[in-house]
Amino acid sequence: MNKKTDVLIIGAGLSGLMAAAKAAESGKKVTVAAKGMGSLSLSSGCIDLWGYDIDDPQQVCPNPLAQIARLGEVNREHPYTKVADVLEESLRCFQGITARYGCDYRDNGGANWLLPTAVGTFRPSFLAPPSMAVKDLDKAKRIVIAGYEELKDFYPEVMAANLARNGNLPESVNIAVVKLRCAWKKLYATTLAHRLEQAEGIKEAVDQIKPHVVSGTVVLFPPVLGERLDIDVAARLSAALGAPVYEVANIPPALPGQRLQQLLLKHLRNMGVDVIIGCTFTGAKTEGNRCLQVTAEGAGKTFTFAAQTYVLATGAFVGGGLDSRIGAVREMIFDLPVCTLEKWASGEFLSMNGHGFNRFGIAVNDRLQPLDEAGQVCLENVRITGANLAGANGPIEKCGNGVALASGYKAGKLAGEVPS
Repeated sequence: MNKKTDVLIIGAGLSGLMAAAKAAESGKKVTVAAKGMGSLSLSSGCIDLWGYDIDDPQQVCPNPLAQIARLGEVNREHPYTKVADVLEESLRCFQGITARYGCDYRDNGGANWLLPTAVGTFRPSFLAPPSMAVKDLDKAKRIVIAGYEELKDFYPEVMAANLARNGNLPESVNIAVVKLRCAWKKLYATTLAHRLEQAEGIKEAVDQIKPHVVSGTVVLFPPVLGERLDIDVAARLSAALGAPVYEVANIPPALPGQRLQQLLLKHLRNMGVDVIIGCTFTGAKTEGNRCLQVTAEGAGKTFTFAAQTYVLATGAFVGGGLDSRIGAVREMIFDLPVCTLEKWASGEFLSMNGHGFNRFGIAVNDRLQPLDEAGQVCLENVRITGANLAGANGPIEKCGNGVALASGYKAGKLAGEVPS
């Protein structure tokens, strides 16, 4: 099968979906094609811009945008230096899209949120869905942590113990654990989310939590407050309990990330974007410094895609965009040069400096075009986004979704400027 389109997005993670949304906004014919659904569904569902202070990595960053503005001085190769011109614009676009579908992502007045996690720590994040945007938790008189006896992988007692001793809450706050029982005897995050979308699931939870709610109570749930975008489970629980209800961040996969993925895919369908899942890309045909077409396989067939602009959003090692062998790393579709470091990993697994391989990726110019070792553009009609970009240390800097969002937005914007 041969397919022609104006813009081909290879990859269906956050950067690919944002690139598609922005390119479609300009009236371009856009196709998203990917092997799978990307890692967005594995994420927290929040948008992390920058987590910790550049000068004091032990301190939460008070103003992420101001910190990112300094990267030109301290790390000129960071992906944020390539997208600084559209960063705030991309955040506004993202918030506009999510608000359109009833999930109004919230900022914290320019500061990071400190979101409670399932292990009782606090996670810095810039944008959070309303079900997670806990404001002024340190002013609560009582925190009720709701867990389910039948639910795997959520341990409210551990969360409560760590919250009590991590120093972010006043000693006067009362932290209580309520172990709920469910009529469904076998629970996973998805089945519990489905249960809580139903009136009987809400009543079941409210009847057991209500006796523990006093004035000034905040109720924290695992991230299971519904699968669907059109049912606000947190609001229903809050109204019935007479207290604010929030989800906490948990280890992946997590339903807030899946909800965000559903929202963006719904938006793309409404914009007329063609989404094809199940394509394994095997190579590209180039002429000079332009890509003419790419080849993919799926369902026992071979496909070719021809486009004016190609956006590489396949991710790094986790997404399969990069492959490693002993002493070598390869980009899998265009065979673009990959920037690496001599030291791939730290001897300490949880090193505060991170691992070298997190910084591996493709060097680009300010138009997100891939560069060779001499700094020359390899393919002028290819744009690189997200985890494919070299220079970020996402797990340490807490910038992965921020880089993905801004670079995807910029790639889509540049693709929209290409004459038809």
